[in-house]
Amino acid sequence: MPELAYLNGVFGPIADAKVSIEDRGFQFGDAVYEVIVAYDGQPFLMEPHLARLRRSLAAIGIEFDPGRSSLESAIREGVRRCGFPDAMVYIQISRGAAPRSHSIPEGMTPTVVMTFKALPAIPDELRERGASVITTRDIRWAYCYVKAVTLLPNILAKNDALRRGYDDAIFVAESGEVRECTSANVFIARNGSLLMPPRTESVLHGITQGYLLECADAIGWEVKEQTFDLAALRTADEAFMSGTISEVLGITKIDDRPIGDGNVGPMTKRLYGEFMRRARPAAVSVG
Repeated sequence: MPELAYLNGVFGPIADAKVSIEDRGFQFGDAVYEVIVAYDGQPFLMEPHLARLRRSLAAIGIEFDPGRSSLESAIREGVRRCGFPDAMVYIQISRGAAPRSHSIPEGMTPTVVMTFKALPAIPDELRERGASVITTRDIRWAYCYVKAVTLLPNILAKNDALRRGYDDAIFVAESGEVRECTSANVFIARNGSLLMPPRTESVLHGITQGYLLECADAIGWEVKEQTFDLAALRTADEAFMSGTISEVLGITKIDDRPIGDGNVGPMTKRLYGEFMRRARPAAVSVG
């Protein structure tokens, strides 16, 4: 099954897709992105993902309407063409190509790029043991709710964690306020309650995060949006991350300190089970 690209309305091999070196996405990071997964050939949570894409586009003033451009139809067509049962669709929309200048020219035509690849699976061993993470100072820009392509701080933090033998990093503000992982949201459990950082401009408003609120409600759990600090994170009963690719992944070690008893906790497992039951009923029934 081939990995596939889509560039401004044309499907083809990824190696053949070319974007101008004057594209503002390359020159300035003047672009936004979104990632959608398809389970069993069906895009999952596509409407909320496209709604967030619209918000990101509007926040930085790129004039592009995913609805009018039939982006949804192109996503479905790409998933069908690539043929991967479980696919990862990466969407990137830049302001377009123009001679390099900080001033934005009038009447630009956005560049629309999508790739369709096999969904990378979380290894069973990692799912079972849970992730180990480090905490790091949040040096990102102030508008993290915009899903912008300017991800250099995230990349540096992630790779620092990997070099040190960890799986990921959690950004913490200078005040001690816990924000999120490099590409996932964070939840903690304390005394039977679930907490997550408030969805302000400082964190990405996760699509999977929002879906997990529905999952928690279905099993009778309340999730509180509440600021918590590094001490609360380190002394939580459980912790986990959520994201489009990670789904629900337990965190069992933070800065060399175990969380709870050092194992993936029962609330994490229960919520992951509810997510799987709703999102992938065929997989659950087979398993």
